[in-house]
Amino acid sequence: MAPSSAGKGVLSLRVTAEANQGGRKYMEDLICINFEREQGYEMAFFAVFDGHGGKEAAQFARENLYDYIKKQNGFFSRDNDKVCRAIRQGFLETHKAMWKKIGSWPKTVTGLPSTAGTTAAVVLIRGCTMYVAHVGDSGIMMGRHDLYYDRVRAVPLTHDHKPELPSERQRIESLGGKVMNKSGVNRVVWHRPKLSHTGPIRRSTQIDCIPFLAVARSLGDLWSYDYGSGKYMVSPEPDISVHTVDPRCDRFIVLASDGLWNMMSMQDVCNYVQECEARKHEELGGHVSHKLVHKALSRWRARMLRADNTTAITIFI
Repeated sequence: MAPSSAGKGVLSLRVTAEANQGGRKYMEDLICINFEREQGYEMAFFAVFDGHGGKEAAQFARENLYDYIKKQNGFFSRDNDKVCRAIRQGFLETHKAMWKKIGSWPKTVTGLPSTAGTTAAVVLIRGCTMYVAHVGDSGIMMGRHDLYYDRVRAVPLTHDHKPELPSERQRIESLGGKVMNKSGVNRVVWHRPKLSHTGPIRRSTQIDCIPFLAVARSLGDLWSYDYGSGKYMVSPEPDISVHTVDPRCDRFIVLASDGLWNMMSMQDVCNYVQECEARKHEELGGHVSHKLVHKALSRWRARMLRADNTTAITIFI
């Protein structure tokens, strides 16, 4: 994906993006990048979606999340609290709207409704204010110049929503759910109706406990709905934070799926972006996001592992 830029407004942004299927049979990572002027605001929207159980939830989120956010009361307010509430509600409305689509999504191999879900890592920039929202384990970091040490360090803007986190485990268990370890990975348990079951799902329906999903929050994953509490074991509730971007010290932002973060720490990524940027006039062979993704893919290969879908957006400030 070729570099693009937005020169209007308070901040001047230079953006590149790259997505690679890796060694997987299907490509379920998706990107959304949108620059626009609306109601007097210059806005830039960036998102990485890492789908699982099919690409349908990721596709739906890419096509609809930003629009659902903008439709919410308070989104165009100057009050950050109102904007954050609008972003939160936009996530929840996107998730809720998937109920109307799931019937048209491919069923599982056993004939059950789709188990598609997706992470969402979102950066929304308006003026010099940046809103960060996410569910799942697609991460966002900022490269910030530390004036005291005179170096650029990685500042995590998100923390993965993993089932083993005490807060997530407690939330899941409070709903009657479980977290189980399978092959060294903690997963949210799917209370799946026994394959012999036919008809509506009731409290008396016999179930199998399947260690299923390695993230504790997502959009989609409607299988995790608990009819007793009316809530989801895999929560669509985003973490949201607000930041003032300072071009004097804030250098760049990277959004990426776990195909990148599983191979490179945030400081590794920070260092590599700086290295690529310092040598950009000397080298050919792709922009920074391209190089980041292929650096991660080389590490997958070096470890003799089948590379995950790997996606990155790099925003230079």
